[in-house]
Amino acid sequence: MNKIVEEIEYMEIAIANRRKIGFKKLTKKRTIFRTGKDSVNSQKQRLLSVRFSATGFLGGISMMRKYIKKRNEVVRNLLFLFALLAILLFSGATGVFAEELEHLVLFDDGQVIKGKVEQIEKYGHARLDISIDDFNNVGFALGDIVTVSAGSYEGDMPYINGYYVERGEYMLRAFPGDSTIAVCINYGKFAETAGIEVGDPVTIKLKEPAGALTLQEINNLVFSGNRSDYASDEAFINFRAIVDGKLYRTASPADNQFGQAKTADELIRKAGIRSVMNMESTEEELAAYFAAEDFASPYYKELFDAGKIIVLGMPVNFASDEFGEGIVNGFSFLLENEGPYLIHCHKGKDRAAFASMLLEMLIGWSAEDIVADYMESYINYYNLEPGTEKFNLIVERDIKEMMRSAAGLEKGALLDGIDWKAAAEQYLLTHGMSETDIAAWKTYLIN
Repeated sequence: MNKIVEEIEYMEIAIANRRKIGFKKLTKKRTIFRTGKDSVNSQKQRLLSVRFSATGFLGGISMMRKYIKKRNEVVRNLLFLFALLAILLFSGATGVFAEELEHLVLFDDGQVIKGKVEQIEKYGHARLDISIDDFNNVGFALGDIVTVSAGSYEGDMPYINGYYVERGEYMLRAFPGDSTIAVCINYGKFAETAGIEVGDPVTIKLKEPAGALTLQEINNLVFSGNRSDYASDEAFINFRAIVDGKLYRTASPADNQFGQAKTADELIRKAGIRSVMNMESTEEELAAYFAAEDFASPYYKELFDAGKIIVLGMPVNFASDEFGEGIVNGFSFLLENEGPYLIHCHKGKDRAAFASMLLEMLIGWSAEDIVADYMESYINYYNLEPGTEKFNLIVERDIKEMMRSAAGLEKGALLDGIDWKAAAEQYLLTHGMSETDIAAWKTYLIN
């Protein structure tokens, strides 16, 4: 009795209750609770279904709502819980035991759901044992503001499906392709900040329905892993030259999560890539990619086996010393090996963009050209049109903040009059690159 998966498939009840739109008349029997001893994702989950008449349930709820609303919050929640259990019993429900109700869902004052940390991701995010489907089915919705309590942390954050908040801000993530929710700090480590480990409890309560809906809607981007949705192989894997014949950037030619590895592998072979800076993977992850059934990167593996790939496993935190030192280590490795060079991360969109940006600054690219190169990733992946509200938002929030970080400027500082070449040199020197290596990069890229 270590785990209960609370899944109220009857979404109309939760949504109607919190949105105050009234109940729909439904008589169909619904599964209200599904319980099991293992985690949400476990294939060995023991399921105990409780079915009862939606009509009888709604009738019982409607009779007690007026009485419950008159009581204070604590009493109201207790009354609601006892009333719910009573209705389940009198409606013929079987198989649910009070001692198994580890998670509680309270509707009248906002949903509350309890879970545990299932995994600390390599970038410090805390993945929970609550599936995205279960979380949504109890009435939470993308764009809500929730209150999260975990370890030493308690605070409000948006529930969103991407990293749409500013650097250093908190979010509850339901990332497309993930099965469970995660508590994150954008470019930070939530688990470390909150002092939590695997198995620690986390409580999430609805704070403000749709309180971050604008943030969710304006930032929401739809990515496709189908090659047929792209105009070219280069757009599909976000592949392009920074300096033709010398330096390229791309999505991962090894990680085949989105079916891009084969295309990336073919294009880097065609470009004659001789040395690679892998900002995404660890040695263990790369070994797993090579051993996977869908492995499709023979040329990339040849380079790795020949010692021509540096594997950095870098965090997504551009402002950290760890990130800057990783950049310098990667650049130094490339200089020690033969070009043309390739820089990549997972999608070739952020970490690879920061590294590319520094070299673009170093050889005298304008701020406008640097922004255009960064935003080409969003044109490739999401068909964003320049000049649109969403396009401009990403420019301000992402690439311009990267540029400020490289130049040591405060958030939101004006970018006029900045000597970007000098800024890039100072960034690299600060993080350990020698003046000799900086000069070598300029010579290689310009001549």
